[in-house]
Amino acid sequence: MERVRRLLDLAEHPNTGEEEAALASAHAASLMLRHGLDASAVRRGATGRSEKIDGIQFEVSNRGGHARERCWALHLICDALGCKGAQHWTGVRGRGIRGARHVTMTVVGPEPVLDSLRVLLPSITLQMENQVRPALRRFTARELEAVAGKDRRARATSDFRRAFYVGFGAGVSAKLLARVAEIADQVKGTGAELVLLDRSALVQAEFQRRFPGLRRARATTLDAAGYHTGREAGRLADLSDRNLPDLPLHQLPH
Repeated sequence: MERVRRLLDLAEHPNTGEEEAALASAHAASLMLRHGLDASAVRRGATGRSEKIDGIQFEVSNRGGHARERCWALHLICDALGCKGAQHWTGVRGRGIRGARHVTMTVVGPEPVLDSLRVLLPSITLQMENQVRPALRRFTARELEAVAGKDRRARATSDFRRAFYVGFGAGVSAKLLARVAEIADQVKGTGAELVLLDRSALVQAEFQRRFPGLRRARATTLDAAGYHTGREAGRLADLSDRNLPDLPLHQLPH
């Protein structure tokens, strides 16, 4: 908390050079993502400023008819950071999301967390698509060699891919939840703790206002091998929050 506060002070100070301010901002952003924090959680204890809840939209590919599982993965990630999402689509009537031409996720959450998600969601999506290809090749070589029939092999491949997406989201979510738990324990008993606790009610209220009577998606059975393979890959995902050299605390403004 103290490190983030000092980094924000340094980045926002009028006498800070452009390059130094950019580096300080990058460090602050990486720490906030790492610990599930945002600027308001750091500042609000002193300022009393209320938290603004807003929404963003994110386009999701339906290539292969797998938009539902891609959305599912991203929902898990958004949930881990205290946000809620809903997907909507346009497409062939009666075919549901599998036949959608255009799929959009709307994510509702605290404004600073949404700023992080604008960067995180495209990055995670790209990593997920890059990781599923070699996983599928290994699965095909190991499991499908003895499967008779082109249709059965195609179905098994599709089932694996869909489950991999959901598992990948679950792995990233577990990684984020662990970091949120770390910082929640560190700020226990402070004003920032109230921010982290209160925001869930604010997010829920705004989500209900935007999507009254929203229907839940039907339950789906997932391929176990695909899910567990995806989960392990997700736990190794790069969240772009540990790649900067450290700035010693004594070099930051008090």
